[in-house]
Amino acid sequence: MSAASDAGARVVVALDIGGTTLSGGLVAEDGAVLCAAERPAARDGGRDPGLHGTVALARELSVRAQDMGAEVVGIGAGFPEYVSQVGTLTSRDVIGWDEQPAGLLAPLVPGRPVVVESDVRCGALAEARTGSGRGLGSFLYVSLGTGLSAAFVQDGRVWAGQRGEALGLGTWPVHGVLSPDLEGYASGSGIAARYSAVTGSAVAGARAVVARAEAGDAAAFDILSTAGGALGTALAWAVALLDPAAIVLGGGLGTVGGLLDESMRTAYAAHARRRGRPPVRHAELGARSGLVGAALAAWEHPADARESHRVA
Repeated sequence: MSAASDAGARVVVALDIGGTTLSGGLVAEDGAVLCAAERPAARDGGRDPGLHGTVALARELSVRAQDMGAEVVGIGAGFPEYVSQVGTLTSRDVIGWDEQPAGLLAPLVPGRPVVVESDVRCGALAEARTGSGRGLGSFLYVSLGTGLSAAFVQDGRVWAGQRGEALGLGTWPVHGVLSPDLEGYASGSGIAARYSAVTGSAVAGARAVVARAEAGDAAAFDILSTAGGALGTALAWAVALLDPAAIVLGGGLGTVGGLLDESMRTAYAAHARRRGRPPVRHAELGARSGLVGAALAAWEHPADARESHRVA
């Protein structure tokens, strides 16, 4: 869509804040991304310390909207942390924040709502509305990227849990290995760390391990195979608990296919306890699920709930 045709459009500044990349865009009510931008999350030895990168990206997008002649109606932001039902971050596992993001972002959109959500719930919402979960009565959305988390969706609503903490798939233990949990074993950061520990060769991330496996590196092949196996086993357990209609696998690493995906599917099939197991689908929106979902969270937030985030 050209800048000229965007004049008069109403948009949300959407932010998908990750441990590796800060992604943002201007998103229309139907989920269309009118423009997008990315920045590295790492800065000064941490992941977006003080949320300076997050605020700078939101400010840049607000200026872009002004240049396009579009009206910004709010900000929607997804973070890789635990997020309460009232939109406050309650963990510091990934991002180096010291002030709540809603308070930092609100001055950029005076009188407009700022909605803060968990990044995995944002991805689940996007897939429920416009992606692979569309039309399903229920599904489990799994985000596999730098980290690993999941969210359950039923009748189009994403279940947050009493404390906003119904997303901790990555905290499940992996039996018989030294890694403390599934995220440390099978996520992008976990795969890279395991490869470096085994070989003594530092790698930038999981994609480098994938490339080495494709080139015939036996250690990389084993690490990806076992990571996929652990994830597939965990998904079989999750299905036994929740009985969803499908699993939707998203995130930057979860949608690329290849050895990790094949190993996950093999283990999932082997450990599924009953016939007719739910299918595993890739997220239709790919790595953009979180960005689109952050925008939809703002578009769909009830007006009365928005008031608590408004700044006069």
